[in-house]
Amino acid sequence: MTDKIEILQRALERERKARKQAESILEEKALELYELNKQLKSSNDTLTNLNQQQTSKLKGVFDSLVDAYILMDIKGNIIEMNTAAKKLFGYNIETEKINVVNLIYKEDIQYAMQSYTHLIKHGFFQNYNARIYTKSKHVKRVHINASLIYDSSGIPTAAQGIIRDITTETKKQEIFENQKQQLSIIVENSPVGIALTQNGTFIEFNKAFQQLLGYDTDELKKMTIKDVSFEEDFPSSAAYLKQLDAGTINRFTVSKRYLCKDQSIVWAKTSVGAVRDKNHNIQYQVAIVEDITEEYKQEQLKKQLLLDLEKSNNELNDFAHVISHDLKSPLRSMNALIYWLKEDYSKVLDENAKDILKKLTLKVSKMDALIGGVLDYSSIDKVQQRQENVNLQLLVNDIKKVIFIPKNITITIPRKLPTIFGDQYRLQQLFQNILNNAVSYIDKEKGIVEVSFSETNTHWEFQIKDNGIGIEKRHQEKIFEVFQSLEHSEHSTGIGLSIVKKIVAFYEGKIWLQSKVGKGTTFYFTIKKNS
Repeated sequence: MTDKIEILQRALERERKARKQAESILEEKALELYELNKQLKSSNDTLTNLNQQQTSKLKGVFDSLVDAYILMDIKGNIIEMNTAAKKLFGYNIETEKINVVNLIYKEDIQYAMQSYTHLIKHGFFQNYNARIYTKSKHVKRVHINASLIYDSSGIPTAAQGIIRDITTETKKQEIFENQKQQLSIIVENSPVGIALTQNGTFIEFNKAFQQLLGYDTDELKKMTIKDVSFEEDFPSSAAYLKQLDAGTINRFTVSKRYLCKDQSIVWAKTSVGAVRDKNHNIQYQVAIVEDITEEYKQEQLKKQLLLDLEKSNNELNDFAHVISHDLKSPLRSMNALIYWLKEDYSKVLDENAKDILKKLTLKVSKMDALIGGVLDYSSIDKVQQRQENVNLQLLVNDIKKVIFIPKNITITIPRKLPTIFGDQYRLQQLFQNILNNAVSYIDKEKGIVEVSFSETNTHWEFQIKDNGIGIEKRHQEKIFEVFQSLEHSEHSTGIGLSIVKKIVAFYEGKIWLQSKVGKGTTFYFTIKKNS
């Protein structure tokens, strides 16, 4: 019995120790579980916080995207829109249900369905360009890149897309393409040759340029500017090209020769312009080539004619001086002989003979004046200019003392004449010839010659008015020609007004008159200022 009790006690003791050990283990595990639970709670709080932060960041990025962004389910129902998408489409996803089918432009539906099929099959599509409707039914051009969103099992659950509004960009591109096409038509049909070159090689050119040189397209594209130019003409362009490369000029114009395919030569006015990149380096040069071969030939012919004319004028002037000298010598002899006749035979000459000798003397004097006029006319352009300030008031007063003015004629100057810049000798001839002409043809008992003037920004205008016999309309142009006068008189050589016209032309002016027969004549002439 005692043994059984001992055995039972030992068993109870072992059970108590085992229970105590189990309780101890349980307490340890409970503590570990508590600590683990505490750590899990802390980690969960951390993850929740991180998730909230990432969500907040993603929402910020989502809303701040410049381009529109939409999220939709597989059926096309829009789940989310960013601010740019709401602004583009005009919808509010929080209060409105939208399916992308409602946004597709009706004429682009087939294209949209093909793109959607590609999205489902491949998981994405790129560079989708089409038209869409906004809520207000405005049509917009858009560019879309889209992709599918998958769950953990790899099953597509949604789709997302980034949409860029390219309406304005497309319109600008269309305008640019239209302008480009118009410009291309203008260039191609221009009568002037146009060529685009790079590093001296032809890149593009129009028909006119090809026709000018006679080469076809393939031939020209293998050639350089030097192949169709003359080496002698290079220096005329070199300085300009250097400035063009340096950026000091953007264009220049030269006249140069081109060698055509048939070996003929074309003279052309060539205008060269630089096409630069953003760094101002020359990418291309544009040349506008205008055929001036005929104009050049005419210009050369004109120059030669002017040289020939100058030579001829010089020869004529020399001839006039020689002839005048040769004629004046016998005239002086004739005048001396007439004088001796009158002196030596005055007692035997009757009145009729004396009258004949007097008329003969007058004819000799007129002939002498005529020869002097020819010399004056021929020497107008040859007299050395001495440009100075000329006081016309003093000049006209001096002329009044030189020319013969009958007592019944008065020359008046109502307003003091100006001082002008010119050649004293020519100006004196100008005023003296007109005044002398006016005095010579006054038939009134009281003759009046009036000298006045006015001015413009560029010219002086002078008026010399008389109350003489006047000039018929049919004679008014004729009197400015050499050896032409109103009548054969002892007062006129027919050269004075032609000298006047020549001097006025020298001063880049013009001369004209107004006249009434029996009432008088007013001569008008202009002189360019600072001539």
